[in-house]
Order: sequence, then structure tokens, then C-alpha cells
Amino acid sequence: MNRLFLLIPFIVLISACTKSSTEVGTYKAEPISSTQKQRETCLDWYAYRIDTSKTIELLNLKTEKESDLMVYCEFFKNVADTN
Repeated sequence: MNRLFLLIPFIVLISACTKSSTEVGTYKAEPISSTQKQRETCLDWYAYRIDTSKTIELLNLKTEKESDLMVYCEFFKNVADTN
């Protein structure tokens, strides 16, 4: 009788775990905005992951000066991630 009282909650627990684990949710990635791409590019440049000329090319800037790029990326340096 004592085993029966231990067996019933165990069976209920196993049943609940198997039902909840078989439900698989779908993950839909949110599209990345152009502002988010610019921010990530600037942060990669600040972290020396990409060089200045590549950053200017990725951001489609009309300038080739590092100082202009620094002014452009200054906005993204301290902006919090909104996603």
C-alpha cells in the first residue's frame, strides 16, 4: 500500500514531463533593422574586429577619413541595445 502511494505521484510526474517536453515552439527570428546593423558595425570597429576601410564600406559612408567615421559612430558607442 505504501508503494502505491509513492508510485502514483511518480507516474503523474513522468506523465507531466513527457507531455510538456514534446511540445516544441517555433522560433521566429526578428528582422534586424538597419540601425542595429550600423550599431553592430560601429561597435565591431571600436573593438578592432574590423578595420576602418571595411567599416566605411559597410556603412556606405562617402568619406574615407577615420575622424569622420569616429564622429558617425560616436552615437552608437553608448546607446543601449533596444532588441
